[in-house]
Amino acid sequence: MLGQKVTVGDVCFVTQKGKVLLLRRNKRLMQGKWTGVGGKTQFLEEPLESCIREVKEETGLDIKPELRGVATTINIVDNSKWFLFVYIADQFTGEVKECNEGTLEWIDENELYKKNLIGFIEKMLPYVFDKKEGIFTGKFLHDDEGNVKSYVLRRGKETLESR
Repeated sequence: MLGQKVTVGDVCFVTQKGKVLLLRRNKRLMQGKWTGVGGKTQFLEEPLESCIREVKEETGLDIKPELRGVATTINIVDNSKWFLFVYIADQFTGEVKECNEGTLEWIDENELYKKNLIGFIEKMLPYVFDKKEGIFTGKFLHDDEGNVKSYVLRRGKETLESR
């Protein structure tokens, strides 16, 4: 298929005292939607290094992330695919700074799902925050705005959700 693009990237959910640092995107695609902090993995990086660098660049924080999942997100409109390494970080130092990718805000965990989250982020968030052993994996087919058309989430041999 023509026009296929594959990207390796990361997203991190930094937490502190019952709050999660979210980014409201100011760039297309998915402009105006909320997500964690992250981005593209550079050629000489592995995903953990990328996560640490991206969070530092976008927030000013130095984090100690933990891998929670690996998701494949496929934009069915523009034939692009991301292999997205999903992290959580509850240990960090530094102060949050302004971000050129959008607006950063500490959101109470109880308020997360009231935000206009990117669709595939909303589907995976419960598994980012649960305390079960093992990482989740998943595949999300979505449009340019991150609206999920179909998906599957797994942990080990168990299917957690699908549609």
